[in-house]
Amino acid sequence: DVLLFGLDRVDPPEQEFLTRSPMRHVYAADVQRKGGSTAAREALAHLHSEAREFAVHLDCDVVSDEEFPAVNVPASGGLRMEEVRAALTEAVSQKNLVALDVAQYNPDKDPDGSGAKKLVDLLTDTLKARLDALAAPPAELPPSEPETSSASSGQ
Repeated sequence: DVLLFGLDRVDPPEQEFLTRSPMRHVYAADVQRKGGSTAAREALAHLHSEAREFAVHLDCDVVSDEEFPAVNVPASGGLRMEEVRAALTEAVSQKNLVALDVAQYNPDKDPDGSGAKKLVDLLTDTLKARLDALAAPPAELPPSEPETSSASSGQ
């Protein structure tokens, strides 16, 4: 299963492919409307992430170039860094996450290193959430009802 999350710039052939494809996708406008955490939780539920292993591929050009221009193909629109942070935190907090990779950061387009700092801060924050989630004790189940058998009830 593949789920594309935070789509903003889709050209006509890509849109045609997505329309015909069973591949799930979530547009940036939907993430912005719902919020990063909620949109990510819904997307993860569609992937059955609570029961199946999954990987996250973070393509940095999903972030608007107003906030993160250090990519090969910068463009207006896209997600705000805080929306990406919220969604990524949700994803990396899942126990079945097996891989995280980052693509499209271009240091040649980041002469002062500010993009690198934003990216490192994003990864530090979200990976801390991963460590916190893994260290948390398992949620307690509610007490179960005592079982009664027909033999003990005198029937």
